[in-house]
Amino acid sequence: MADAQTLQARWIDRAEDLAPLVPDWQALAERVGAEVYMRPAWVQVWWDHFGADRQLACLVLREGEGRLVAVLPFVTERIWAGPVPLRLARLAGTDPHCIVLRLAAEAAFAETALRMAMLHLTGPLGCDAVSFTPLSDLADHLAPLRAIGQGTPGLALHEEGEGAHVVFNLPADFASWTAALSKKRRSQFGRDQRALQDRYGMVATTRRPDGAGFAGFATFHDAQWQAQGRGGHFTDWPGSLAFYRDLADRAAAEPPVWFHELAGPAGPLATQFALLAGPVAHWRLPARTLDPEADRLSIGKVGLIGMIQSLIAAGVIRIEAGRGDYDYKLSYGGESVPVHRLLIYPAAGDGRLRLMLWGSDRLHLLYYRIWFLKLAPRVARLRRPRPLWRRWIRSRV
Repeated sequence: MADAQTLQARWIDRAEDLAPLVPDWQALAERVGAEVYMRPAWVQVWWDHFGADRQLACLVLREGEGRLVAVLPFVTERIWAGPVPLRLARLAGTDPHCIVLRLAAEAAFAETALRMAMLHLTGPLGCDAVSFTPLSDLADHLAPLRAIGQGTPGLALHEEGEGAHVVFNLPADFASWTAALSKKRRSQFGRDQRALQDRYGMVATTRRPDGAGFAGFATFHDAQWQAQGRGGHFTDWPGSLAFYRDLADRAAAEPPVWFHELAGPAGPLATQFALLAGPVAHWRLPARTLDPEADRLSIGKVGLIGMIQSLIAAGVIRIEAGRGDYDYKLSYGGESVPVHRLLIYPAAGDGRLRLMLWGSDRLHLLYYRIWFLKLAPRVARLRRPRPLWRRWIRSRV
C-alpha cells in the first residue's frame, strides 16, 4: 500500500472540471486496463444523461511531481429506500446491471485511494453509506474494500450474497476455445451455421454503430421481448436509449459500443451488443429475429459463438456476460461467479443502514419480483409496458 504522505489528492465536484483531466485519465485507464465504466467518455456522457439530482465527487490522486495514479468518480444522492431518507454514494456511471471489475487506479495505490474516498464520502460529505453493489468475486477492489471496511476506525462493512454473474475467460485463439466444447456442441454449431447460411444467406459482421444505428438495434431488441408481453431493455430502463445513442455519437473515434451481427439480404437475424474498451468486454444485450425457423436453427447460440470468435480476434481476454445463471451461457464455456452486495458506512450509523436495506429489500420484493416480473406481463394486453420505477432503480443498494 502506498504512503499517503507522498500523494496529492484533489476532489472534483463539478462535471465541467473533468474535461482538463481527460487525456491523463484516459492514459491511466489504458495503462491499468480499466474497463469501459471507469473511462472518461462513459462517465461524461452518463453524467449528462443521469446526473440530475446527484452530486459529483471525483477523487483525483497524483504521486510525486504529478503522475496520475487513480481517478475514482462517485456520485452522491438522497434516496428513500425505507422509512427515513439517506445520503448514498456509489460509483458514477453505474446502474444495477454494471459489474465493475477494474478501477482506473494503479494496483499499488488502489487501497489508499479507496480509503481516502471512503473517509471523505462518509465524513465531510455526510454520506450514510457508500455502495459498490453489485460487486463480483473477480473485482480487483473487493479485497481492498474488505480491508478498509473491517480495519478502518469509524467505518464498518456490510456484505452479503447478491446472486451471480457469468464470465467467459478467453484463450488466445478461437480454435482453443472450441476445443473445450463437447464434440456434440461443436458439430451442432457447424450444422446450424451452415443451415442458416443456406436458408437466409447469413453473413457475419462487426461494427461500431452511430446513434441512428443503435436506435435500430433497440427496436430489434425490444420487439423480441414485446412479443412475450414484456417491454424490453430500452422500454424498461428510462433514458437508456438516448444515453447509448449519445455515447455512440459522442465518444472518441472508436466508441465503446460494439455490435456483432448475423444478417441476410432480408435484414438482421441476430445482433449481440457489447461494450468494448480494453481487455474486458461487457456483453450487455442480445437481439434476434422472431422467425421460428431461425429459432429452430439456434440463431441465438450461433450468434453467441460468433460474438466470442470476434472478440477473441479483437484481443479480448474476458467477457463479462451479465447477472444471473443462464444454462446456455454456462454450457458454452461461461463460468458462474458470485456477486456481493457490499457497502461501507459510518460505524455509528448501523441502525440507519439496516432501515435502508430493509426498505430496499421490501420494495424489490413487492414491486420488482411480484409486480414487474410476475403480474405485469399478465396484464400486458390491457396496457403498454411501462418503464421501471426510478425509485426502485435508485433503491438498489
